[in-house]
Amino acid sequence: YVQLLNRMQELRIARAGTVGNVRVLDKAVMQGQISPQRTRILILASLAGFLLAAFLVLLRSILNRGVVAPEQLEEMGLSVYATVPLSESESQKKDLMRKRKGSVKGHMLLAEANPADLAIEAIRALRTSLHFAMMDQVNNRLTITGPSPGIGKSFISANLAAVCAQAGLNVVLVDADLRKGHIHEIFGGMSQDGLSEVLSGALENESCIRATSTPGLSWVSRGSSPPNPSELLMQSRFDEFLNFLSGRFDLVIVDTPPVLAVTDAAIIGKSCDTCLMVVRFGSNAPKEIEIANQRLATAGVPVKGVILNAMEKKAATSYGYYGYYNYSYKSD
Repeated sequence: YVQLLNRMQELRIARAGTVGNVRVLDKAVMQGQISPQRTRILILASLAGFLLAAFLVLLRSILNRGVVAPEQLEEMGLSVYATVPLSESESQKKDLMRKRKGSVKGHMLLAEANPADLAIEAIRALRTSLHFAMMDQVNNRLTITGPSPGIGKSFISANLAAVCAQAGLNVVLVDADLRKGHIHEIFGGMSQDGLSEVLSGALENESCIRATSTPGLSWVSRGSSPPNPSELLMQSRFDEFLNFLSGRFDLVIVDTPPVLAVTDAAIIGKSCDTCLMVVRFGSNAPKEIEIANQRLATAGVPVKGVILNAMEKKAATSYGYYGYYNYSYKSD
């Protein structure tokens, strides 16, 4: 036992005398508290965001070669019947709908909600031009179409029908876009029991016509979305329905799908003597408009004129086209 204790002492002495291979090169010195420099980061991030936004705007302006002046359409051999300025109240209403993700309470027809709007004044000028343009036509049907979706065809169609009704005409607006028509949203109604039901024989001609709060203005919804819209429009029942409307109303306005998307517009245009094409400012390229015009002409549907829609104020002054932006005539 004594020998074991001596051995333990020897081992402890040996361990205590062992020299390690770790050396201290420099002593640690604290040079202050390390924290994020928020002010500098905020300034640099704001500057970078501003430069990126400016670059995207310049890139978009370079790549966007849409029509921005009526002269561009006239150079293509198309008559410009009207230049409709961008409605600020309509834009605010759409922004509000987008934020609420639903419908906004109140009347959706701008001609009734704000009859003094500059866009409505331009549509009244279009009404005057159409009065003389349709005098030598065989029937009283007007087709409104466009090259692509989202250019404001339905807006022009509905408000043109309203201002014509306000002038004393008996007008009916037909939503012939059997796929994605939304005329019923403008008038606050349902899409069911409309044109598709009439063409399929499930509804009588008289039953699909709906009245509005505007005297002399009626409308026909697109109905339920059918699986074969083009085939329905090619049937003789569609011409019979248009003949029924022509005999009852002074003016029949037909809102059609985009020309470049489907062939429905060409089918509908064959049954109407007057065809107008809506072009959106800065959105439709000249080549796109030419192809749409050629496609209609090939189908035997000549375009009577073009409506330049949603023209912005800065562009109107930049291109020397003043229109309704520079003149305001209001009662005291």
